[in-house]
Amino acid sequence: MWRKLSIQLQLMTLMIAVTVTVALSSLAVAFWLDIKERKFLAIELTNTVKNALDQDLINGLTQKDPALFVNLKRRLQGFPKIDRVLVLSTSDDVIFNYQHSDEHYNDLVQKSTDKPRFSGEDLYIRYPLTDGSQQYGSVTFIVDIKSFATQFRQHLIFLVMALPVELLLAMILAWWISRSYNQPFTVLVEAMKRSDVANNRFKRVETEAQNEVGDLFDGYNHMIERIETTTRQIRFQSEHDALTGLYNRFYIENRLRQALTQESDKPHLLLCFDLDRFKLINDAAGYRAGDELLKMLAHSCQEQLPDKAVMARLGGDDFYVLLPDTEAETGLKQAENLRQLLADYRFTWEGSAYSVSATFGVVCFRAHDFTLDELVKATDSAFAEAKSRGRNQLHLYQPDEGYTENHQHQVQVAGWIKDALKATPDSHPSPGTARFELYAQAIKPLQTQTSQLGYEVLLRMHDDQGRLIAPDNFLPTAERYQLMTEVDIFVLNTYVDTVMQQPAHLDKLGLVHVNLSGSSLNHPDFQSNLKHLIQTRDFPWHKLELEVTETAAVDNFNQAVTFIEYCKSQGIGLALDDFGTGMSSFEYLKSLPFDVVKIDGSFVKDMHSDPTDHAVIRYIQEISALRHQKTVAEYVETEQDVQALTDIGVTYGQGYFLGKPKPLTDWF
Repeated sequence: MWRKLSIQLQLMTLMIAVTVTVALSSLAVAFWLDIKERKFLAIELTNTVKNALDQDLINGLTQKDPALFVNLKRRLQGFPKIDRVLVLSTSDDVIFNYQHSDEHYNDLVQKSTDKPRFSGEDLYIRYPLTDGSQQYGSVTFIVDIKSFATQFRQHLIFLVMALPVELLLAMILAWWISRSYNQPFTVLVEAMKRSDVANNRFKRVETEAQNEVGDLFDGYNHMIERIETTTRQIRFQSEHDALTGLYNRFYIENRLRQALTQESDKPHLLLCFDLDRFKLINDAAGYRAGDELLKMLAHSCQEQLPDKAVMARLGGDDFYVLLPDTEAETGLKQAENLRQLLADYRFTWEGSAYSVSATFGVVCFRAHDFTLDELVKATDSAFAEAKSRGRNQLHLYQPDEGYTENHQHQVQVAGWIKDALKATPDSHPSPGTARFELYAQAIKPLQTQTSQLGYEVLLRMHDDQGRLIAPDNFLPTAERYQLMTEVDIFVLNTYVDTVMQQPAHLDKLGLVHVNLSGSSLNHPDFQSNLKHLIQTRDFPWHKLELEVTETAAVDNFNQAVTFIEYCKSQGIGLALDDFGTGMSSFEYLKSLPFDVVKIDGSFVKDMHSDPTDHAVIRYIQEISALRHQKTVAEYVETEQDVQALTDIGVTYGQGYFLGKPKPLTDWF
């Protein structure tokens, strides 16, 4: 409860409590001093009376004359505060007894000594009656100390009357002190309330104080400066590409959302482009050259574009350019100028010159024409159309060029995939229902001869009319509709259950590669499914290689370390598919834990005509050999390919020359 009170209320409460405590303490001290004063006066009175009557008391003891005692009684009546006086002989016989009130003090008389004693509100004391060295008896006095008049009553009245005034003054003082000491906190609270955290705008505070308050304000202002600086840095990093300094996907998508939802009806243009043959430049000259090329092109493009243009790097060599408030004709001219700039660009690295060009997809739009997803799809559609026409092309998206039809087709394909996933190896899909079929393509050793089989498991789909559909026509849809993990689980389960029924085939099997999407690598459903298979199927797991593409590996391996270690512990190998197609390939080859590296077929196809591709294959083989990794060359189409790859030292080959894909059942 106390912690919930404001500082001002706490200070006021403390001040009032202190004031009341002081007032009560003053009353207690006054009461104690009053009693002490009364006791002192009572003792002084007995001393005075004893000294005044000393001789008369001795005479009364010695002469025993009643007249003397009558005179003593009369004289004692002049001291009304004395309640009782007893004159005792040496044998403690009462000789004279004077009593002012009706109180009985027999017990006090018996307890009386020559030292002052108090019982409640009474003083009792005995004095010896002596004359020289002769003692004749003693006299005992009992005095009512409450009868003595002091200034306590006046003090009490003053203290009681002053208490409300003291409390009022204490409250005023507490309010003033609390206000003075609470003001710095109030100023800080108001400054924080008036700060615009979302926009990184903070209010500074000022003070003339040179004490702790000044230190507090200086510390707050310094903290705000650090927060603003750090926030600007974090915001810059969150909105910009680290390599080129351009905006990133996060920022450009936010700008696109704003453009799509603004009230203005002004047109905008979105350009999407990537560099033609960038992979070849990146692999031939190295990733540092590729990075430098991207930085130089980003700088050149920004100089070419108008100030209001927003350019972003999405990743790799993919870029977006937003031209806000720009008519289609003007925007297309700027896009064409940008395309021409890149087509004329010559990149030089370590004495070698490379030509650069780019392919553009362009969409002209106004607010509310698209959702963000629809705009991205339209841009992808325009970009794909430009790509289909070759390098260094530019295509403007037209709303009626098949986007709706394509979208409907994607939905239809997604439905076929879902139907096919419901089938099992032993089930017989009803007519008019799509189904999957497993194929396999041979992977043959190039350095040795063996009778054992090796192949890669491939997936085909039959649509609802029984027509065979190639993977390129349905796997992108599975990715788009987040069905790839289910597809991967289906392929693995179906393959294992199928070959487990063919023990002779399992005996001849040397290795089998099963493709795995990047999303499945980290997906808990796939991981738990594989663990369940290992626990329930007596499959030779050491013969299994899970293939992951280079892009998926780079994006997902750091998050799948535990699962990868589990696979390794079960003897399952990992193969890096399509190696050489991604960014900074050789850097990742040195760091990722693969057992097999599959060399992308684009290098194999051109290795006889392009010395660079031949050198890349040889370099991959040398690096893999140093890391004790096996290699598989894809797209082996001729005897010449086999001979060249064998000479380089590649472990396995895969391609139409060595064996075309065929249904898995044909391998049994």
